[in-house]
Amino acid sequence: MTKILKTLDGKVALVTGASSGIGRATAFELARRGAKVIASARRRSEIDTLVAEIGEAGLEATAVVADVNVEQSVIDLVAKTISTYGRIDIAFNNAGTEGGFTPFVDQSNEVYDTIFNANVRGVFWSMKHEAKAMLAQGGGTIINNASMGGVIGFGNAGLYVASKHAVLGLTKTASIELFKQGVRVNSICPGIIDTPFQDRIWPSTEAKHAFAASSVPGRAGSPEEIAKVVAFLASDDASFVSGHSLLADGGYSVA
Repeated sequence: MTKILKTLDGKVALVTGASSGIGRATAFELARRGAKVIASARRRSEIDTLVAEIGEAGLEATAVVADVNVEQSVIDLVAKTISTYGRIDIAFNNAGTEGGFTPFVDQSNEVYDTIFNANVRGVFWSMKHEAKAMLAQGGGTIINNASMGGVIGFGNAGLYVASKHAVLGLTKTASIELFKQGVRVNSICPGIIDTPFQDRIWPSTEAKHAFAASSVPGRAGSPEEIAKVVAFLASDDASFVSGHSLLADGGYSVA
Protein backbone atom coordinates (compact mmCIF):
# COMPACT_ATOMS: atom_id res chain seq x y z
CA MET A 1 0.00 0.00 0.00
CA THR A 2 1.23 3.50 -0.83
CA LYS A 3 2.37 5.37 2.27
CA ILE A 4 0.71 8.78 2.67
CA LEU A 5 3.12 11.17 4.38
CA LYS A 6 0.46 13.81 5.14
CA THR A 7 2.81 16.79 4.65
CA LEU A 8 0.31 18.14 2.11
CA ASP A 9 -2.84 16.78 3.69
CA GLY A 10 -5.89 18.78 2.68
CA LYS A 11 -4.04 20.74 -0.01
CA VAL A 12 -5.08 21.01 -3.65
CA ALA A 13 -2.29 20.79 -6.23
CA LEU A 14 -2.23 21.56 -9.95
CA VAL A 15 0.52 19.95 -12.06
CA THR A 16 1.00 20.88 -15.72
CA GLY A 17 2.96 18.67 -18.07
CA ALA A 18 1.91 15.68 -15.98
CA SER A 19 1.89 13.16 -18.81
CA SER A 20 5.48 11.96 -18.31
CA GLY A 21 8.82 12.45 -16.58
CA ILE A 22 9.09 14.96 -13.74
CA GLY A 23 5.48 16.10 -14.05
CA ARG A 24 4.12 12.58 -13.79
CA ALA A 25 6.34 11.68 -10.84
CA THR A 26 5.42 14.93 -9.07
CA ALA A 27 1.68 14.43 -9.49
CA PHE A 28 2.04 11.02 -7.86
CA GLU A 29 4.32 12.32 -5.09
CA LEU A 30 2.01 15.20 -4.17
CA ALA A 31 -0.93 12.80 -4.03
CA ARG A 32 1.12 10.41 -1.91
CA ARG A 33 1.68 13.24 0.56
CA GLY A 34 -2.04 13.83 0.90
CA ALA A 35 -2.85 16.45 -1.76
CA LYS A 36 -5.78 16.27 -4.13
CA VAL A 37 -4.16 16.60 -7.55
CA ILE A 38 -5.25 18.02 -10.87
CA ALA A 39 -2.97 16.29 -13.40
CA SER A 40 -2.92 18.26 -16.63
CA ALA A 41 -1.34 17.83 -20.06
CA ARG A 42 -2.31 17.96 -23.71
CA ARG A 43 -2.41 14.17 -24.12
CA ARG A 44 -5.55 12.64 -22.60
CA SER A 45 -4.49 8.98 -22.60
CA GLU A 46 -1.33 9.52 -20.52
CA ILE A 47 -2.99 11.58 -17.79
CA ASP A 48 -5.96 9.23 -17.65
CA THR A 49 -3.54 6.37 -17.05
CA LEU A 50 -1.72 8.36 -14.37
CA VAL A 51 -4.93 9.29 -12.57
CA ALA A 52 -6.06 5.66 -12.66
CA GLU A 53 -2.77 4.58 -11.07
CA ILE A 54 -3.08 7.26 -8.39
CA GLY A 55 -6.62 6.08 -7.67
CA GLU A 56 -5.51 2.44 -7.45
CA ALA A 57 -3.05 3.55 -4.75
CA GLY A 58 -5.98 4.90 -2.72
CA LEU A 59 -5.15 8.54 -3.50
CA GLU A 60 -7.08 11.29 -5.26
CA ALA A 61 -6.48 12.95 -8.61
CA THR A 62 -8.39 14.28 -11.60
CA ALA A 63 -7.19 14.49 -15.20
CA VAL A 64 -7.73 17.75 -17.10
CA VAL A 65 -6.59 18.28 -20.67
CA ALA A 66 -5.08 21.74 -21.20
CA ASP A 67 -2.55 23.50 -23.43
CA VAL A 68 -0.37 26.19 -21.82
CA ASN A 69 0.22 27.66 -25.28
CA VAL A 70 -3.37 28.94 -25.21
CA GLU A 71 -4.27 31.47 -22.51
CA GLN A 72 -7.95 30.56 -22.42
CA SER A 73 -6.96 26.95 -21.86
CA VAL A 74 -4.90 28.03 -18.84
CA ILE A 75 -7.78 30.13 -17.50
CA ASP A 76 -10.13 27.16 -17.90
CA LEU A 77 -7.63 24.84 -16.20
CA VAL A 78 -7.40 27.02 -13.10
CA ALA A 79 -11.18 27.39 -13.04
CA LYS A 80 -11.60 23.61 -13.37
CA THR A 81 -9.22 23.06 -10.46
CA ILE A 82 -11.28 25.36 -8.26
CA SER A 83 -14.64 23.96 -9.40
CA THR A 84 -13.40 20.41 -8.74
CA TYR A 85 -11.68 20.85 -5.38
CA GLY A 86 -12.69 24.31 -4.17
CA ARG A 87 -9.29 26.01 -4.22
CA ILE A 88 -5.71 25.82 -5.50
CA ASP A 89 -2.96 25.67 -2.89
CA ILE A 90 -0.05 24.40 -4.97
CA ALA A 91 0.80 24.91 -8.63
CA PHE A 92 3.72 23.15 -10.30
CA ASN A 93 4.28 24.71 -13.72
CA ASN A 94 6.16 21.92 -15.43
CA ALA A 95 4.85 22.00 -18.99
CA GLY A 96 7.45 23.07 -21.55
CA THR A 97 9.51 22.02 -24.52
CA GLU A 98 13.14 21.62 -25.52
CA GLY A 99 12.42 22.88 -29.03
CA GLY A 100 15.44 22.17 -31.18
CA PHE A 101 19.08 21.92 -30.09
CA THR A 102 21.19 23.31 -32.94
CA PRO A 103 24.12 25.74 -33.25
CA PHE A 104 23.22 29.31 -32.32
CA VAL A 105 23.51 30.66 -35.87
CA ASP A 106 21.12 27.97 -37.12
CA GLN A 107 18.35 28.67 -34.60
CA SER A 108 15.20 29.82 -36.40
CA ASN A 109 12.32 32.15 -35.64
CA GLU A 110 10.02 29.14 -35.69
CA VAL A 111 12.05 27.36 -33.00
CA TYR A 112 12.20 30.58 -30.98
CA ASP A 113 8.40 30.84 -31.05
CA THR A 114 7.94 27.17 -30.14
CA ILE A 115 10.27 27.39 -27.15
CA PHE A 116 9.27 30.79 -25.80
CA ASN A 117 5.54 30.24 -26.27
CA ALA A 118 5.61 27.17 -24.03
CA ASN A 119 8.50 27.84 -21.67
CA VAL A 120 8.00 31.56 -21.03
CA ARG A 121 4.59 32.75 -22.12
CA GLY A 122 2.93 29.54 -20.98
CA VAL A 123 4.59 29.80 -17.58
CA PHE A 124 3.70 33.51 -17.37
CA TRP A 125 0.04 32.80 -18.12
CA SER A 126 -0.01 29.93 -15.65
CA MET A 127 1.59 32.00 -12.89
CA LYS A 128 -0.69 34.96 -13.57
CA HIS A 129 -3.96 33.05 -13.32
CA GLU A 130 -2.82 30.78 -10.50
CA ALA A 131 -1.68 33.80 -8.51
CA LYS A 132 -5.03 35.56 -9.01
CA ALA A 133 -6.82 32.53 -7.59
CA MET A 134 -4.39 32.20 -4.68
CA LEU A 135 -4.62 35.88 -3.79
CA ALA A 136 -8.40 35.64 -3.75
CA GLN A 137 -8.30 32.74 -1.29
CA GLY A 138 -5.52 34.20 0.88
CA GLY A 139 -2.39 32.29 -0.15
CA GLY A 140 -0.70 29.46 -1.97
CA THR A 141 2.59 28.40 -3.51
CA ILE A 142 3.78 28.37 -7.12
CA ILE A 143 6.74 26.28 -8.27
CA ASN A 144 8.19 26.61 -11.77
CA ASN A 145 10.38 24.06 -13.53
CA ALA A 146 13.31 26.08 -14.81
CA SER A 147 16.16 23.57 -15.40
CA MET A 148 19.81 24.02 -14.52
CA GLY A 149 19.83 25.66 -17.96
CA GLY A 150 18.36 28.65 -16.12
CA VAL A 151 21.67 29.30 -14.35
CA ILE A 152 24.31 28.00 -16.79
CA GLY A 153 24.71 27.74 -20.55
CA PHE A 154 24.90 24.79 -22.95
CA GLY A 155 26.22 24.74 -26.47
CA ASN A 156 23.52 24.31 -29.14
CA ALA A 157 20.78 25.22 -26.65
CA GLY A 158 20.78 29.02 -26.77
CA LEU A 159 17.03 29.53 -27.05
CA TYR A 160 16.15 26.84 -24.53
CA VAL A 161 18.66 28.23 -22.03
CA ALA A 162 17.39 31.79 -22.59
CA SER A 163 13.82 30.64 -21.95
CA LYS A 164 14.79 29.05 -18.65
CA HIS A 165 16.68 32.17 -17.57
CA ALA A 166 13.45 34.04 -18.25
CA VAL A 167 11.54 31.67 -15.95
CA LEU A 168 13.91 32.56 -13.13
CA GLY A 169 13.26 36.25 -13.76
CA LEU A 170 9.51 35.72 -13.63
CA THR A 171 9.91 33.71 -10.43
CA LYS A 172 11.99 36.32 -8.61
CA THR A 173 9.80 39.23 -9.66
CA ALA A 174 6.54 37.50 -8.77
CA SER A 175 7.94 36.53 -5.38
CA ILE A 176 8.80 40.15 -4.59
CA GLU A 177 5.25 41.21 -5.40
CA LEU A 178 3.34 38.31 -3.85
CA PHE A 179 5.13 37.04 -0.73
CA LYS A 180 3.62 39.60 1.64
CA GLN A 181 0.20 38.60 0.32
CA GLY A 182 0.71 34.97 1.21
CA VAL A 183 1.84 33.54 -2.13
CA ARG A 184 5.29 31.96 -2.33
CA VAL A 185 6.95 31.57 -5.75
CA ASN A 186 10.01 29.39 -6.36
CA SER A 187 11.74 27.54 -9.18
CA ILE A 188 13.49 24.20 -9.36
CA CYS A 189 16.51 23.73 -11.60
CA PRO A 190 16.95 20.01 -12.31
CA GLY A 191 20.14 18.67 -13.80
CA ILE A 192 20.38 15.62 -16.06
CA ILE A 193 17.28 13.60 -15.20
CA ASP A 194 16.31 10.26 -16.72
CA THR A 195 13.17 11.40 -18.57
CA PRO A 196 11.70 11.29 -22.09
CA PHE A 197 12.76 14.96 -22.38
CA GLN A 198 16.41 13.97 -22.01
CA ASP A 199 15.93 11.04 -24.40
CA ARG A 200 14.85 13.49 -27.10
CA ILE A 201 17.94 15.69 -26.87
CA TRP A 202 20.55 12.92 -26.90
CA PRO A 203 21.37 10.79 -29.96
CA SER A 204 21.01 7.62 -27.88
CA THR A 205 20.36 6.38 -24.36
CA GLU A 206 23.98 5.27 -24.21
CA ALA A 207 25.21 8.78 -25.07
CA LYS A 208 22.99 10.28 -22.37
CA HIS A 209 24.24 7.93 -19.68
CA ALA A 210 27.87 8.30 -20.81
CA PHE A 211 27.61 12.06 -20.42
CA ALA A 212 25.93 11.73 -17.04
CA ALA A 213 28.66 9.33 -15.94
CA SER A 214 31.32 11.89 -16.89
CA SER A 215 29.75 14.55 -14.69
CA VAL A 216 30.44 15.09 -11.00
CA PRO A 217 27.25 13.23 -9.91
CA GLY A 218 28.29 10.26 -12.03
CA ARG A 219 24.71 9.45 -12.96
CA ALA A 220 21.42 10.92 -14.10
CA GLY A 221 18.84 11.79 -11.48
CA SER A 222 15.41 10.21 -11.35
CA PRO A 223 12.06 11.99 -11.79
CA GLU A 224 11.12 10.75 -8.32
CA GLU A 225 14.10 12.55 -6.78
CA ILE A 226 12.98 15.83 -8.34
CA ALA A 227 9.37 15.22 -7.30
CA LYS A 228 10.49 15.14 -3.67
CA VAL A 229 12.15 18.54 -4.11
CA VAL A 230 8.90 19.96 -5.46
CA ALA A 231 7.02 18.40 -2.55
CA PHE A 232 9.34 20.14 -0.08
CA LEU A 233 8.83 23.55 -1.70
CA ALA A 234 5.09 22.92 -1.75
CA SER A 235 4.97 22.13 1.96
CA ASP A 236 4.79 24.37 5.00
CA ASP A 237 8.35 23.27 5.80
CA ALA A 238 9.37 25.79 3.11
CA SER A 239 7.21 28.59 4.53
CA PHE A 240 10.07 31.14 4.42
CA VAL A 241 11.44 30.03 1.05
CA SER A 242 10.41 32.29 -1.82
CA GLY A 243 12.05 33.79 -4.89
CA HIS A 244 14.53 30.92 -4.77
CA SER A 245 15.90 28.83 -7.64
CA LEU A 246 16.72 25.46 -6.15
CA LEU A 247 19.38 23.51 -8.01
CA ALA A 248 18.71 19.77 -7.93
CA ASP A 249 21.55 18.64 -10.16
CA GLY A 250 23.76 16.42 -8.01
CA GLY A 251 26.41 19.16 -7.91
CA TYR A 252 26.69 19.05 -11.69
CA SER A 253 29.82 19.94 -13.57
CA VAL A 254 31.67 17.96 -16.19
CA ALA A 255 34.71 16.18 -14.76
